[in-house]
Amino acid sequence: MLLLNMFIYRYILISFLIIFFSTNYSFSEDKNFNEWLLELEKEAIERGISKRTFTLAMENVVLIEKVKKLDKKQPEKVITFNDYYERTVNKRRIEIGKNKYSLHKNEILDIANKYGVQARFILAIWGVETNYGTYTGSFSVISSLTTLAFNGRRANFFRLQLLDALKILDEGHIELSNMKGSWAGAMGQSQFMPSSYLEYAQDYDNDGKKDIWSNHLDVFASIAFYLKSHGWDNTKTWGRQVLVPKEILDSYKENYSNEETLKFWSDKGIKNIDGKQLPYLNLNANLILPDGPQGNAFLVYNNFYKIKKYNASTYYALSIGMLSDRIKN
Repeated sequence: MLLLNMFIYRYILISFLIIFFSTNYSFSEDKNFNEWLLELEKEAIERGISKRTFTLAMENVVLIEKVKKLDKKQPEKVITFNDYYERTVNKRRIEIGKNKYSLHKNEILDIANKYGVQARFILAIWGVETNYGTYTGSFSVISSLTTLAFNGRRANFFRLQLLDALKILDEGHIELSNMKGSWAGAMGQSQFMPSSYLEYAQDYDNDGKKDIWSNHLDVFASIAFYLKSHGWDNTKTWGRQVLVPKEILDSYKENYSNEETLKFWSDKGIKNIDGKQLPYLNLNANLILPDGPQGNAFLVYNNFYKIKKYNASTYYALSIGMLSDRIKN
């Protein structure tokens, strides 16, 4: 009986300690988050965000486990440009782009003229970012940014994005329940981060809201203004796919600067992808081989680098340019 009592006592004691330390750990974690939240509230109020907005936005916030995992996840393999292009610029996306142009032709041409950005590039970015507005992300922007700001890899960056998201709510541009986006906080049909929203989002129809979630006029204008603000030149295109002689490919890295003119490249034997001569112009163009000498080759102009301001990926910028060509043609 004594041994049995001692066994029961030890079992109860161990169970108590497990519960205590488990609870204590959770309490400590919650306490750290609550302290962090109080500091965030103080900073938000100092930035002019109302206490009411902060409370409403943060009272039901959750730390999303999936966001934590996605933030830590590394790509399993490096894909080629061809792989990326086939996923991004497919026949259906091209056809939808043409149909969207027909549907919104007058509106998008007005916006293109006002901001000085060709309509086909606005459509291409809209198409690649959210499949023409059909998928804008289902994550709560506030909860996603809170998760990343509290214990993410780039906590300082996402803390600033969270404060900007709170400012957007405070200014009344979107209801909290509708503020959805990607796991990393990119929002709406244009997939703007909150800081980009505050700087570049447009209220094109003057209804008092910069609605990049459901108002296609604001979406088109916001994309156009973003590109124009970064130096877009609507008298030029993005670049072109080209055919490159083998001797150029063999000696490209060693013998050529990063930027030459179309005249220069034409004299070296580079031709348009259809075999025709390049325009014989003093237009600066960089030769880009995204998959190396064995892959596709492109000559890109200054506007190509303005697309990269939207997304720094070379694959992305090439795909936007090529989708815009196919929508046009």
